[in-house]
Amino acid sequence: IVLGASIGGLLAARVLADFFRTVTVIERDDLPDDPVNRRGVPQGRHVHALLTRGAQILEEFFPGFLDELVAAGAPVWDDGELSKLYVSFSGHELPRSGTIAGDHKAMAMYMPSRPLLECHVRRRVQAMANVTIHGGHDVAQLTAAADRSRVTGVRVVNRAGGAQQELAADLVVDAMGRGAHTPAFLENLGYGR
Repeated sequence: IVLGASIGGLLAARVLADFFRTVTVIERDDLPDDPVNRRGVPQGRHVHALLTRGAQILEEFFPGFLDELVAAGAPVWDDGELSKLYVSFSGHELPRSGTIAGDHKAMAMYMPSRPLLECHVRRRVQAMANVTIHGGHDVAQLTAAADRSRVTGVRVVNRAGGAQQELAADLVVDAMGRGAHTPAFLENLGYGR
Protein backbone atom coordinates (compact mmCIF):
# COMPACT_ATOMS: atom_id res chain seq x y z
CA ILE A 1 0.00 0.00 0.00
CA VAL A 2 1.26 3.45 -0.91
CA LEU A 3 -0.15 6.37 1.06
CA GLY A 4 -0.33 9.44 -1.17
CA ALA A 5 -0.79 9.83 -4.93
CA SER A 6 1.63 12.67 -5.50
CA ILE A 7 4.38 12.15 -8.03
CA GLY A 8 6.50 10.49 -5.32
CA GLY A 9 3.70 8.12 -4.35
CA LEU A 10 2.87 7.30 -7.96
CA LEU A 11 6.49 6.53 -8.78
CA ALA A 12 6.78 4.40 -5.63
CA ALA A 13 3.71 2.46 -6.84
CA ARG A 14 5.30 2.06 -10.28
CA VAL A 15 8.45 0.54 -8.78
CA LEU A 16 6.55 -1.67 -6.32
CA ALA A 17 4.35 -3.01 -9.14
CA ASP A 18 7.42 -4.87 -10.45
CA PHE A 19 7.75 -6.77 -7.16
CA PHE A 20 4.26 -7.17 -5.67
CA ARG A 21 1.16 -8.93 -6.99
CA THR A 22 -1.01 -5.92 -6.13
CA VAL A 23 -0.28 -2.31 -5.24
CA THR A 24 -2.93 -0.02 -3.79
CA VAL A 25 -2.49 3.76 -3.66
CA ILE A 26 -4.59 5.75 -1.17
CA GLU A 27 -5.05 9.51 -1.73
CA ARG A 28 -7.14 11.96 0.30
CA ASP A 29 -7.88 14.27 -2.63
CA ASP A 30 -10.38 13.35 -5.30
CA LEU A 31 -8.22 12.68 -8.31
CA PRO A 32 -9.22 14.48 -11.50
CA ASP A 33 -9.02 12.87 -14.93
CA ASP A 34 -7.56 16.07 -16.38
CA PRO A 35 -4.49 18.13 -15.42
CA VAL A 36 -5.90 20.51 -12.81
CA ASN A 37 -4.45 21.83 -9.56
CA ARG A 38 -5.23 19.78 -6.46
CA ARG A 39 -5.79 21.12 -2.97
CA GLY A 40 -3.26 18.66 -1.53
CA VAL A 41 -0.40 19.98 -3.72
CA PRO A 42 0.40 23.41 -2.29
CA GLN A 43 3.25 24.08 -4.73
CA GLY A 44 1.26 22.80 -7.70
CA ARG A 45 0.83 26.25 -9.20
CA HIS A 46 4.56 27.02 -9.12
CA VAL A 47 6.77 26.76 -12.19
CA HIS A 48 8.12 23.24 -12.64
CA ALA A 49 11.02 21.88 -14.67
CA LEU A 50 11.77 18.24 -15.27
CA LEU A 51 15.54 18.05 -15.44
CA THR A 52 17.51 15.57 -17.51
CA ARG A 53 17.82 12.66 -15.07
CA GLY A 54 14.18 12.90 -13.96
CA ALA A 55 13.09 12.90 -17.59
CA GLN A 56 15.28 9.86 -18.31
CA ILE A 57 13.82 7.94 -15.36
CA LEU A 58 10.24 8.72 -16.39
CA GLU A 59 10.99 7.63 -19.95
CA GLU A 60 12.51 4.37 -18.65
CA PHE A 61 9.46 3.67 -16.45
CA PHE A 62 6.95 4.72 -19.12
CA PRO A 63 8.29 4.45 -22.70
CA GLY A 64 7.00 7.31 -24.86
CA PHE A 65 6.21 9.46 -21.82
CA LEU A 66 8.24 12.50 -22.87
CA ASP A 67 6.66 12.59 -26.31
CA GLU A 68 3.25 12.48 -24.59
CA LEU A 69 4.17 15.49 -22.45
CA VAL A 70 5.30 17.50 -25.47
CA ALA A 71 2.18 16.50 -27.44
CA ALA A 72 0.09 17.68 -24.48
CA GLY A 73 1.75 21.10 -24.67
CA ALA A 74 4.73 20.89 -22.31
CA PRO A 75 7.52 23.21 -23.48
CA VAL A 76 10.90 21.58 -23.96
CA TRP A 77 14.30 23.29 -24.07
CA ASP A 78 16.43 21.04 -26.24
CA ASP A 79 18.62 23.28 -28.39
CA GLY A 80 20.97 24.75 -25.74
CA GLU A 81 20.13 28.30 -26.84
CA LEU A 82 20.52 30.43 -23.69
CA SER A 83 18.43 33.32 -25.06
CA LYS A 84 15.38 31.06 -24.59
CA LEU A 85 16.07 30.45 -20.91
CA TYR A 86 15.94 32.73 -17.88
CA VAL A 87 17.51 31.35 -14.70
CA SER A 88 18.20 33.35 -11.54
CA PHE A 89 19.62 31.98 -8.29
CA SER A 90 19.57 34.44 -5.39
CA GLY A 91 19.76 37.34 -7.84
CA HIS A 92 22.57 35.85 -9.91
CA GLU A 93 21.40 35.44 -13.50
CA LEU A 94 22.61 32.84 -15.95
CA PRO A 95 23.91 34.60 -19.09
CA ARG A 96 21.23 34.84 -21.76
CA SER A 97 23.38 34.60 -24.85
CA GLY A 98 25.26 31.83 -26.56
CA THR A 99 24.70 28.11 -26.69
CA ILE A 100 25.56 25.48 -24.11
CA ALA A 101 28.13 22.97 -25.36
CA GLY A 102 27.20 19.32 -25.52
CA ASP A 103 24.41 17.07 -26.74
CA HIS A 104 21.37 19.32 -26.46
CA LYS A 105 18.84 16.53 -26.96
CA ALA A 106 20.45 14.47 -24.19
CA MET A 107 20.35 17.51 -21.86
CA ALA A 108 16.76 18.47 -22.72
CA MET A 109 14.74 20.15 -19.99
CA TYR A 110 10.97 19.62 -20.04
CA MET A 111 8.74 22.23 -18.42
CA PRO A 112 5.27 20.77 -17.87
CA SER A 113 3.02 22.24 -15.24
CA ARG A 114 2.84 20.14 -12.08
CA PRO A 115 -0.79 19.17 -12.81
CA LEU A 116 0.13 18.08 -16.37
CA LEU A 117 3.11 16.02 -15.20
CA GLU A 118 1.20 14.39 -12.34
CA CYS A 119 -1.81 13.66 -14.54
CA HIS A 120 0.30 11.85 -17.13
CA VAL A 121 2.20 9.86 -14.49
CA ARG A 122 -1.11 8.93 -12.82
CA ARG A 123 -2.62 7.80 -16.14
CA ARG A 124 0.37 5.55 -16.79
CA VAL A 125 0.29 4.07 -13.28
CA GLN A 126 -3.49 3.56 -13.42
CA ALA A 127 -3.05 1.61 -16.66
CA MET A 128 -0.93 -0.99 -14.87
CA ALA A 129 -2.97 -4.13 -14.29
CA ASN A 130 -1.80 -4.71 -10.72
CA VAL A 131 -2.17 -1.12 -9.43
CA THR A 132 -5.35 0.37 -7.97
CA ILE A 133 -5.65 4.04 -6.99
CA HIS A 134 -8.31 5.15 -4.51
CA GLY A 135 -8.86 8.92 -4.47
CA GLY A 136 -11.04 10.61 -1.87
CA HIS A 137 -9.92 8.39 1.02
CA ASP A 138 -8.35 9.37 4.33
CA VAL A 139 -5.94 7.13 6.18
CA ALA A 140 -7.49 6.73 9.63
CA GLN A 141 -4.80 4.54 11.18
CA LEU A 142 -2.19 1.91 10.61
CA THR A 143 -3.04 -1.64 11.65
CA ALA A 144 -0.62 -4.00 13.35
CA ALA A 145 -0.27 -7.63 14.40
CA ALA A 146 -1.76 -8.42 17.83
CA ASP A 147 1.73 -8.61 19.34
CA ARG A 148 2.66 -5.32 17.62
CA SER A 149 5.57 -7.04 15.90
CA ARG A 150 4.78 -5.46 12.55
CA VAL A 151 2.48 -3.10 10.69
CA THR A 152 -0.07 -5.18 8.76
CA GLY A 153 -1.96 -2.53 6.77
CA VAL A 154 -4.16 0.54 7.07
CA ARG A 155 -7.72 1.54 7.87
CA VAL A 156 -9.12 4.03 5.37
CA VAL A 157 -12.26 6.15 5.33
CA ASN A 158 -14.10 7.11 2.16
CA ARG A 159 -14.48 10.89 2.35
CA ALA A 160 -17.72 10.86 0.34
CA GLY A 161 -19.75 8.44 2.46
CA GLY A 162 -17.69 7.76 5.56
CA ALA A 163 -17.43 4.02 4.92
CA GLN A 164 -14.39 2.46 6.57
CA GLN A 165 -12.28 -0.32 5.14
CA GLU A 166 -9.26 -2.18 6.46
CA LEU A 167 -6.62 -3.03 3.88
CA ALA A 168 -3.94 -5.64 4.61
CA ALA A 169 -0.43 -5.16 3.26
CA ASP A 170 3.02 -6.71 3.30
CA LEU A 171 4.49 -3.21 3.02
CA VAL A 172 3.11 0.28 3.70
CA VAL A 173 4.90 3.23 2.09
CA ASP A 174 4.22 6.75 3.37
CA ALA A 175 4.36 9.25 0.49
CA MET A 176 1.95 11.75 2.05
CA GLY A 177 4.52 14.47 2.55
CA ARG A 178 4.93 16.70 5.55
CA GLY A 179 1.22 16.57 6.40
CA ALA A 180 1.38 12.83 7.09
CA HIS A 181 0.06 11.49 10.37
CA THR A 182 2.31 8.44 10.22
CA PRO A 183 4.47 9.42 13.23
CA ALA A 184 1.33 9.70 15.40
CA PHE A 185 -0.07 6.45 13.95
CA LEU A 186 3.16 4.64 14.83
CA GLU A 187 3.16 6.12 18.33
CA ASN A 188 -0.44 4.93 18.85
CA LEU A 189 0.74 1.41 18.05
CA GLY A 190 3.52 1.63 20.65
CA TYR A 191 6.35 2.28 18.19
CA GLY A 192 8.63 5.28 18.30
CA ARG A 193 7.80 8.23 16.09
